[in-house]
Amino acid sequence: MYRKVLPFLVAVLAAAQQPRSDEPGNPVAGDPGAIESGRKTYVGSCAGCHGATGEGGRGPNLRDGRLIRRSSDAQMFRTIQKGIAGTEMPGTNLPDTRIWELVAFVRGLGSPAAFVMHPGDAAKGAEVFAKNGCGACHSIGGQGGTLGPDLSTIGGLRSYEYLREAIVKPGDRVAAGFQKIVAKTKDGRVIEGVVKNYSNYEVQMVDRTGKLYLFRTPELADVKIAVETWMPQDYGKRIGRDEMTDLLAYLSRLSSRPVKLGGGR
Repeated sequence: MYRKVLPFLVAVLAAAQQPRSDEPGNPVAGDPGAIESGRKTYVGSCAGCHGATGEGGRGPNLRDGRLIRRSSDAQMFRTIQKGIAGTEMPGTNLPDTRIWELVAFVRGLGSPAAFVMHPGDAAKGAEVFAKNGCGACHSIGGQGGTLGPDLSTIGGLRSYEYLREAIVKPGDRVAAGFQKIVAKTKDGRVIEGVVKNYSNYEVQMVDRTGKLYLFRTPELADVKIAVETWMPQDYGKRIGRDEMTDLLAYLSRLSSRPVKLGGGR
């Protein structure tokens, strides 16, 4: 029975130092299979304290921690392996290979998806994107709708887990400028869309077709703005596991900078 790996970021804080030039690199860095194996180890040993996707809980947040990004893979390996005396972070008897896999997974939690190797077929993912009508609301390369965020460079901006959550739990994080709005004008029109800006004096919104409206409040009979999204809530059930993996591979490749990962991406 492997010992649990507890508050990880606290340990990194205590152990943080400048990387040495002779430090070993992660032999499984960027290997999709290793990252998936690391995810399984994380779920069984770390998620209880750090959250299912590293969002934090009893233990610190692993997705946004600066020290995670600043620490070398070797430093992270030693922290997991040896633990930190005087803290809740114990050592572990995990084999070295399993520790390296865990390091590879944790490293990807806060890194932009485009620069970490992930499983899936991006070409098939583009087909999943089209089949589910995602382009009706999201634009890629100037093509598509405006009811949801532009995804042209999303892989270079957001982590893999962020993209996954945005699909399966879209209501948890609603991007600024994309809150749901339903406005009723005094002449009887009902306009649905997303709110771009609003105040006591005016409302700026975009409807489902992408048309921009600017209303002064005296023109409106009723306005309902909610911290919600128009995105369907059932994609986690509607899209199968393999299709979801391919879709995430496709979104992960969308970046303003060239992606050179090699392998099968």
